Amino acid sequence: MERKSSTKRVRARRLDPAERRPQLLKCAIVVFARRGLGGAHHAEIAREARVSVPTVFFYFPTREALVMAVLDEVARFLTEMAVTIHSGGGAAPRIVLAHAQAFADSVETHTDYARVWLDWSTAIREEIWPHYLEFQERIVAIIANTIRRWRHERGIIDDEAEDDARLIVGSAHMIAQLKFTRCPADKVDHFLRTLVGSTLRQ
Repeated sequence: MERKSSTKRVRARRLDPAERRPQLLKCAIVVFARRGLGGAHHAEIAREARVSVPTVFFYFPTREALVMAVLDEVARFLTEMAVTIHSGGGAAPRIVLAHAQAFADSVETHTDYARVWLDWSTAIREEIWPHYLEFQERIVAIIANTIRRWRHERGIIDDEAEDDARLIVGSAHMIAQLKFTRCPADKVDHFLRTLVGSTLRQ
């Protein structure tokens, strides 16, 4: 008599709360990147993490809490990138170019983050839109401060730093598109240098 193969699902190993929540959040980002902000739910995240659905609900009691946790993590990642790159002194063109290059690289190294960010940035009719605008303003302010400081050091009276920062932030969608369409690296680099040079009038 043939033995039937077991179809029992292998559960994830037991983790303490300090480890479980980050693990579930990581799985949630994978699912949200795959399904979109409107299509991801607790059950699929449970399958991804190999835990029970109640476990996901324990850490993220509502869908709103789940969505906000994912968006907060994406915002944290991108904001931390900006703060780190802009924290030192130096010429704005060099710093802004380094920021643009780091963002472009992250589309490959953190693809799921990039997919969630793209979805979030166009969710105009959703209640999460104001949250995106707050995040975007933080990034704009970081870049504008770098540009303003650099121009001040050069004796230039600057009232356009914020507009220039918005042009750069607005170009992030094109940068992501170039990376997702596997545009050759030299063309991406040329685009980034042209963007920074023309915006900062170098």
